[in-house]
Amino acid sequence: MSATAMDRLRHEMERPPFHHFLKPEAKSVDEATGAVTITLQYRPEFARSPDGPGFHGGIIASLIDIAGHAAVAIRIGRMAPTIDLRIDYLRVAPDGHLTATAKVIRAGRTLALADIEITDRDDRLVAVGRGTFSTAASTAAPTTTA
Repeated sequence: MSATAMDRLRHEMERPPFHHFLKPEAKSVDEATGAVTITLQYRPEFARSPDGPGFHGGIIASLIDIAGHAAVAIRIGRMAPTIDLRIDYLRVAPDGHLTATAKVIRAGRTLALADIEITDRDDRLVAVGRGTFSTAASTAAPTTTA
């Protein structure tokens, strides 16, 4: 795994203010496949119900979006705004942690497509997603350095 790709993944996890609330953790970038792995630890504010633990679907959707975007951003070297996101929830995700694995299926001049799988603490598939992201240079937000 190149330090550059892992550094970019860490940057994608730390930069947006929303991520400061969620606290996703960059785990790996597979150089051979381009797959990105991110984890998210359960917290009570992520609960789907006040009566019991388990991740709310919106948290899972956010993780799918974050992972898909990160995979595309690493591939193209810049931000890639989400255009469309599709999610299939397969089972209730219990408390513990979730792992998102995202892989870019296609990255073209204007669009990229990424598939994302979410597994629970027992490595069971709980959701799958597919995201479409803009790769057009004119849609990328400017990056600033301090």
